Amino acid sequence: MTTLCCFGAWDPDYPRNRLLRAGLALAGHQVVEARVPDRRAWRRYPALLAAWARAARATDVLWVPEFRHKDVPLAARVRGRRPLVFDPLVSRWDTLVGDWRLHAPGSPQARWNRGLDRLAFRAADRLLCDTWAHGELFVELGAERARLRRVLVGAEPPFFEVPPPPGGEAVRVSYVGGFLPLHGVLTLLEAVRALEARAASLPPFEVELVGEGIEHAAAREHAARHGLRRVRFAGRRPYAEAPRALAAAHVALGAFGGGEKPGRVIPHKLWQGLAAGRAVVTGDGAGPREVFEDRVHLRLVPRGEPEPLAEALAELIAAPALRARLGAAGRARALELGTARAVGEQFARALEGFAA
Repeated sequence: MTTLCCFGAWDPDYPRNRLLRAGLALAGHQVVEARVPDRRAWRRYPALLAAWARAARATDVLWVPEFRHKDVPLAARVRGRRPLVFDPLVSRWDTLVGDWRLHAPGSPQARWNRGLDRLAFRAADRLLCDTWAHGELFVELGAERARLRRVLVGAEPPFFEVPPPPGGEAVRVSYVGGFLPLHGVLTLLEAVRALEARAASLPPFEVELVGEGIEHAAAREHAARHGLRRVRFAGRRPYAEAPRALAAAHVALGAFGGGEKPGRVIPHKLWQGLAAGRAVVTGDGAGPREVFEDRVHLRLVPRGEPEPLAEALAELIAAPALRARLGAAGRARALELGTARAVGEQFARALEGFAA
């Protein structure tokens, strides 16, 4: 048994590390914690040092979870001879500059975040990636390819327990997420606009968008400006209610943003829709194609293009047998690769070569 110390200012409610910790337990490993709330480094680092002092004796491997690039340098200093594993989940530069566009390319903030990526990626003995396509970006940003290991995102048990799609007259298409740019919600609404123009030739349908985030206000304004009648914004809900939102759905939506990032990743929302046994539609790319086959496990459509998305949704709205077939095959694939046990085994394999 290997004991890993989960180190940094990570969020204990975030599904990525919660699923990894559950999976490690199922794989026979133990996890201890050295965690403090996120705050400025001059306050966080001393608190982390104190937490590490309590956990160090029991620790075989130091593990810095998702998004905690800024905690990797401290982890590298205090680990001693212990191996260091970093699970970034994203590149800060790619997210803040390329996806969210908070900083202009070439700006001091862009250079700072790219440098932080490089520093954190190179400090780790094992660098986890959610897809190999995403890992290739990490290599471009300074990671050593030989240190990369793929550990898929997967879905937590409640999503596998969602009952079959409901009966009823209207087909519900559901988006559950944080309205991030990579999700392409405005592309989705343009596709819905095309669907509404041909609604007379389709069975009744409705589109529900659950959550809030960066593009939420723009999405609501877009829907109002174009008079979309079949779109409902359900607002923010606790994460624990996400399985319930999917339980009312017949079709679950992934990410359709036009940038490069949606083509590299397989986000939580996609795994969750598959685990729930729903027909899933998402943007095409090398990341999803590592694991899933178009028209077998889900539907893949060109990213950033409303027309192909509208065609895929129209096909699914009109074909309950197709929805059922995709839902069953997608769920089977998620059961194969995306459960806590499967993800824990992937993480355990990533630790191979480290002495306990």
